[in-house]
Amino acid sequence: NMRLNGKRILVPVDDSPASEEAFRWACQMARHSKAELHAVYVTEVPMEFSLSTEFVQEDNKGEHVLARLEAVAEEEKCKVHAQLLQARYAGPAIALEAEDRQMEMIILGVPYRHRLGGSSTLGSTPTYLLEHATCLVVLWRERIPAPVFSRG
Repeated sequence: NMRLNGKRILVPVDDSPASEEAFRWACQMARHSKAELHAVYVTEVPMEFSLSTEFVQEDNKGEHVLARLEAVAEEEKCKVHAQLLQARYAGPAIALEAEDRQMEMIILGVPYRHRLGGSSTLGSTPTYLLEHATCLVVLWRERIPAPVFSRG
């Protein structure tokens, strides 16, 4: 079993399947290495709203996501500290949170995205964390969905 030196793991989450699978994996890692697991859901607040207002999304997606992940954590017999944050951009908010809470590792689920022209794109949050987070960053990219047409 892979052992972690990281005793404090932060998992930024959203409503993607990649995020849930990464979180489940993080639960297993945390359980094996007796690490403390933290999940954070960041609601990105558009510029036209003040950050101090309670910016409530149509159906409180963040709360649904965290409730779902608390259920996953329970299945995996793992305790999780879950938190909702509001920020303009998720990346900087997550990096700051990791630093403030002295996290030793961030595990981020990344959906496979394919762009026309053959290049894939990571998205702004993973890119930001790879460049700015001070702790260890693990990207958990989901499998490429089949079928993939190879260039013949």
